[in-house]
Amino acid sequence: MSFREILNNTQKVKKITKVAFNALDEDDSGFLERKELISILNNCADTLKIERPSSEEMDEILKELDENSDGKVSENEFQALIEKVLRIMAKIEEK
Repeated sequence: MSFREILNNTQKVKKITKVAFNALDEDDSGFLERKELISILNNCADTLKIERPSSEEMDEILKELDENSDGKVSENEFQALIEKVLRIMAKIEEK
């Protein structure tokens, strides 16, 4: 299944979002809080062997993901990120 096909399948996108979100929601609060996002981004940086984001960069990332400005990322807000990533991957796949 291509990234474009996944992106066009709403149920598949929701399932991917739910699985990923639940894996990242360490305290099972139903939200990704700043401390969880810091942990996620630091782990990604370490895996990719790049510099970890600064505190200011973390704040910017949270601000971008947190559409309703409540200081945390809901599953719906996280789904918007998943959809952006899928769109990027679909464009790469087409090349």
